[in-house]
Amino acid sequence: MATAQGVRTKKLLAAARKASTAAGKRAEELLALIERRKARIAEDFYEIGLALAEIRKKKLFVALGYSSFGGLLAARKVMSRRTAEKLIGVVSNVPRPKAMELGPEKAYALARLVATTPELDTIDEVLEEGVRVGKGRKKIAGASAREIEEAARAVRAKTEKPDPREVAADKAARTLQAAVRAAGGKGATATASRAKGGFEIVLRVDAARVEALVKALR
Repeated sequence: MATAQGVRTKKLLAAARKASTAAGKRAEELLALIERRKARIAEDFYEIGLALAEIRKKKLFVALGYSSFGGLLAARKVMSRRTAEKLIGVVSNVPRPKAMELGPEKAYALARLVATTPELDTIDEVLEEGVRVGKGRKKIAGASAREIEEAARAVRAKTEKPDPREVAADKAARTLQAAVRAAGGKGATATASRAKGGFEIVLRVDAARVEALVKALR
């Protein structure tokens, strides 16, 4: 005859299996949603961010056999950890209407600015105040993602001891940008950002100028 304790144990095990199955199913649904929407990430980035945030917050990756959120992203080839963190940062800090108006890059830069500006506590305050560009201020709507990032970097420079690696990466980015522009890559931009294990530099060049630029650099 089964004891009361044995019955309770069986019920708990059954409930745990059911919860695990439900979590696994939900995780697969969210991953499928992300995969469908990645092709239109410029329009669907907010929904992707919400799905990623739910997977991480509820630790749904465990139900799929992964010990970490990053492990799931890599094994299932979802996207880079950095991109995922940026999208989660947007949905965690910027209201959907404003994020959709700004786009993923500007929305992320705005979230970072709020996080690093002690006297500005909300997105609305930043939108009202704008960002400092040179000696003046510019409204968020008229500022580029790079200008917003530079404003956040300026705030951090006043409140934090600069990371020598970041200083070196910024200097390298400026050097690369100047060299590429001098070689014919008019309007090219090079930006430094944190990456796994250090910093990376992303170079953006008008596609129409790439062929001539490659020839000039040979």
